Amino acid sequence: MRKQLKILPKVGINKVKLTMTPDDLNNILGKLKRKSVNEREFYLYQDDYIFHLVDDVLVSISVNNPKVISLNEQKIDLMNESKQFLFKENPYFVDGCYIFPDHNISIYGLDFPEDGIQLTLYSDKQKHIYEKDIKLGIQFRNIENQTINLKYEIIPYQSVGLLKFGMEPSEIEKILGIPLKISKNSKTGIVTENRTNSQAKYNEKGQLIQLALNCKEEVLIEDEMLSKYGSKLDILKNEDFFINRNYKIYFKFGIALDNLGNLSSNDFVYVFSEEMIPHWKNLYRPLI
Repeated sequence: MRKQLKILPKVGINKVKLTMTPDDLNNILGKLKRKSVNEREFYLYQDDYIFHLVDDVLVSISVNNPKVISLNEQKIDLMNESKQFLFKENPYFVDGCYIFPDHNISIYGLDFPEDGIQLTLYSDKQKHIYEKDIKLGIQFRNIENQTINLKYEIIPYQSVGLLKFGMEPSEIEKILGIPLKISKNSKTGIVTENRTNSQAKYNEKGQLIQLALNCKEEVLIEDEMLSKYGSKLDILKNEDFFINRNYKIYFKFGIALDNLGNLSSNDFVYVFSEEMIPHWKNLYRPLI
């Protein structure tokens, strides 16, 4: 079970599913160590896993010291990328434990992972136990007005860090926060959201089609700092580019750079979807 920790919220981890019986677990995992609590409850152990059963039904699965997990098909490095994960999900923080009520997940020790983490997936029948104090807690983004420096790794025409093309404004807001200004082009239907160091554009269907990121942010391609070096980046030196107004555009990567690629801290990196290619190729394009 340790090789890959794939979590299905409210369902199970890997092959183990909530609502399984002891016989089901033994068939999948082999004979497990047992510790009784009372007549109705007991625990089964295997290595770093703890299975809690009530009336012979599995109600929670705990894993000690998970390093990398897969949640809703997204890979999350708990040791090195926990802050980005917490910012995106915005869980409740109660007594040193993060509670994710949308997923039925509890994670203890995430702020100091080197000291040990325990992740628990629990059934709906256990929500009243794990979530009973969340009203007394505080959500991650509200902890001391929590802000985070996100890393924006570009996967051409797919995503920019945690942001994926096709996302809706409500999904972007969970990651970047509430926009400072929203405007709409009545002719094209394109909606623009402005934030302190970024700008997001959506098509008439409300799908993310472009991001503009200030060079104060960490914008990367293949782990190289695009927002710092611009067109001087090694992987761009021999790439074909297209000039449109004051932008140097690399269609291979789906990016356009301010100031012909000679970036300063006041400039922007534009990352666009395939839908925006005609716009960036049009020398006579209208401003949007």
